[in-house]
Amino acid sequence: MTTRATEALPVLRQMAARANLPDRVVDALAAIAVIREVAAGAIIQLEGDEAEAMYVVLSGRVKIVRTASNGREQVLHIAGPGDHINLVPVLDGGPNPATVQALTDAVLAAIPCEPLRQLMMREPEFTMALLKDLAQRQRHLVALVDELALHCVQGRLARLLLSRAEAAERGEAVPPLTQAEMAGQIGTVREMVSRTLRNFEELGLIAVERGFIVIKDRAGLKEKAEE
Repeated sequence: MTTRATEALPVLRQMAARANLPDRVVDALAAIAVIREVAAGAIIQLEGDEAEAMYVVLSGRVKIVRTASNGREQVLHIAGPGDHINLVPVLDGGPNPATVQALTDAVLAAIPCEPLRQLMMREPEFTMALLKDLAQRQRHLVALVDELALHCVQGRLARLLLSRAEAAERGEAVPPLTQAEMAGQIGTVREMVSRTLRNFEELGLIAVERGFIVIKDRAGLKEKAEE
């Protein structure tokens, strides 16, 4: 194991602890990991390219996006420390299903596809843990389809604001989002987010205080979330 690979151990141990995986799995992952440092805005992988690795985020945040021919983005997931990315092509041998871009400066552990497949064959507990995570991502994507197909922009934005407020109340870290990032998450454009936020403010549902959105009327915002 290289000195650089040992940098991955603390986060890999946290990831393994959530799934009750033995230390030998952590050591095996660290032994095949290649550490990558990327700057904010850097493209880590492109949708449609041949897959090289599954990535584990060690620090920073990255976004997983699909991009239309007109440049419009749909954010599928935002990954932070301990999250893994790009398991699908490891399992099916196909190309990268989405583009991954760094939102902040980030450090990643790249786990090359073939050594990872070999580890999965040797460690069925590890394989089942990855499949469980994949199933949870599938549920998230089903919920995202529901959001985009069954709710208007006002409803989607209201739901995003409420979910972030609830996460903050649970003590979770909730990084700030720009209006463009909000638009990417709810499948619209920045101008529509700006217009909807102004409308929510005029209705007394939210207030913008020192650059932060504060919910003033939760019941009213929940009504909007159902639209």
